[in-house]
Amino acid sequence: MPRIILLIACLCLLPSLTGCSTAYKAAVDQRDVGTFVDDGRIESSVRALYINDDLVKLRDISVNSYLGHVYVVGEFEGDKQKMRTVKLARDVDGVRKVTIIPFPKRDDPTCGTTDDLALYAKIKARLVEDKDIWSTQVDVKTVQCNAVVLGLVGSQRDADAIMRHVNAVEGVRTVQNYIRIVK
Repeated sequence: MPRIILLIACLCLLPSLTGCSTAYKAAVDQRDVGTFVDDGRIESSVRALYINDDLVKLRDISVNSYLGHVYVVGEFEGDKQKMRTVKLARDVDGVRKVTIIPFPKRDDPTCGTTDDLALYAKIKARLVEDKDIWSTQVDVKTVQCNAVVLGLVGSQRDADAIMRHVNAVEGVRTVQNYIRIVK
């Protein structure tokens, strides 16, 4: 019985912890709170459309939105799937632009999910260790040992530092930079 009470208490606290994380992200983000919330709604709406679509495979892609610009990063089986991904995202209210960052779907024994997760951890560790930049305002996606860096930063200096860190991680095949500078 005590375990059940503890489990219920933990489940009740979980939403408040998630809210704290969202409040922290909004506080350190380059966007104002309204735009931050709008982008979150856009991301959720796009994901919901992808979940219910037979052609788009949400498990193979990730969705981010910055100032109404949607970025879809991941593995695609072909042009038809990419075009469907763009069309669905454009149907969401508030989407201004859609950018697909595609990687061809393949089974590559030299770089799988475990390798991608390890590279992601190394990249994020380097970013967090640098006290001169706000690493929470950028997202890093790793696909087939390639890194895609997305987000909003306040200066070219921050963008350059972030890219130096990502490029310095051993094992990263290529780095694509989608960082935007906003003031």
